[in-house]
Amino acid sequence: MADTHLHIPPEWAAAAEHVRRHEVHRIVVLGARDTGKSTLCRFLTMISVQSGRSTALLDTDVGQKAIGPPACVTMSDAQGLFLAFVGTTNPALGWQNLIRGTRRLMERTNADLLVVNTSGLLAGPGLRLKAAKIDEVQPDVLIALGEDPALAAIADGRASLPVLRLPSSPMARRKTDGERRAVRREAFRHYFAGAAIHRLAPGLVEGMGAGAPLPVDLLVGLADPDGNDIGMGLMKNAAAATIEVLSPVAAGSIARIVPGLLRLDDNFTERCAPHGTSG
Repeated sequence: MADTHLHIPPEWAAAAEHVRRHEVHRIVVLGARDTGKSTLCRFLTMISVQSGRSTALLDTDVGQKAIGPPACVTMSDAQGLFLAFVGTTNPALGWQNLIRGTRRLMERTNADLLVVNTSGLLAGPGLRLKAAKIDEVQPDVLIALGEDPALAAIADGRASLPVLRLPSSPMARRKTDGERRAVRREAFRHYFAGAAIHRLAPGLVEGMGAGAPLPVDLLVGLADPDGNDIGMGLMKNAAAATIEVLSPVAAGSIARIVPGLLRLDDNFTERCAPHGTSG
């Protein structure tokens, strides 16, 4: 356990103590790319669990994930890992599904502490998205990581909300866009490892009508009969009589298929889906 704390700045440890002492129940962690948000979220979660509190980590970054696969909002608590399908790794493009997924996953946990990780998109559409996310989560505390000027604009819009300002991780390293794509590619590859082809009724596809069939290799979300997202698939055939979906999810649990906004080629590299394939 000592290794876990090896590179933790003292300000981070003080923030964890603040959370414990003030019985904070909801935290939103903000910061630019490559400042250590995921590391801080995991640290706060670990310290909370060690103190005996029931704790959930909600990851709303759909691109560079702390937990679970890309293109989803994900949450880990004592009950396991849950996801809500967004259908894209671009938070601005999928912001409505992102906010909806955040709400749905929050409703699935009764953890005493909820730690919310966010993407590094802060300016422009990122500013509006962060505002919507804060409105949805209703945190007790914001944690602003690093020195990006956009953090002040976000905090100024929530003058009554306490803000803990912390330094970036000393281990954080600026990653190139190519490195980010490679990380997502490997995350998708890991998710689909061991997946099988399922032959399913086309009526399961949300919004499926008389239009053109869904493109091959389109990323789709899969939901159970209760409407809970249970995983993802790749469309392999969308013929009129049957559809074929590659997925690690058991075929018998799939009650609804939701088209996304990404295609993944055979190497799990992202490709934009044709316009109009997602509702």
